[in-house]
Amino acid sequence: MSKVQYVLRYYALYYPHSHELSKTRITKMVYLADWFSAKEYNSQITNIKWYFDHYGPYVSDVYDAAVKDSKLVIRQEVSVYGFPKEIIALRKQYNKEQLNLYLLSDRETKILDKVIEETRNLYWSDFINYVYDTYPIKTQKRYSYLNLVELARQERESG
Repeated sequence: MSKVQYVLRYYALYYPHSHELSKTRITKMVYLADWFSAKEYNSQITNIKWYFDHYGPYVSDVYDAAVKDSKLVIRQEVSVYGFPKEIIALRKQYNKEQLNLYLLSDRETKILDKVIEETRNLYWSDFINYVYDTYPIKTQKRYSYLNLVELARQERESG
């Protein structure tokens, strides 16, 4: 099991608007968790090598981890605009112990809770603006890899 899978399980269990956990949104939430962790603890929660593509931080690692996890399912749904979307969700009702979430440290769950708190009330465009307002996205060029730990250090030094 990868750390990404536990992060996805945590979000699927605790995010209050589970119908919003689209492939894109949950990927950016994992990015935010890694970014917040880099800023707070000088390390990422996951071992993802983040890439700044055309639409912000994105990698296939998150989706791939969801596909491989027997406790997660990817549901095909339709957005309010009529476009298809993929929602990452728990396959059935599980509790924290059944999902092995005890394998996440207290500091990791603190970061995940912060991401949930910061994003839970954001509609899509506000959520995207929030992600795009992070230091790595504001300061780096598109189509480059993001060293979040180094970028957190740079942000601290810049004041």
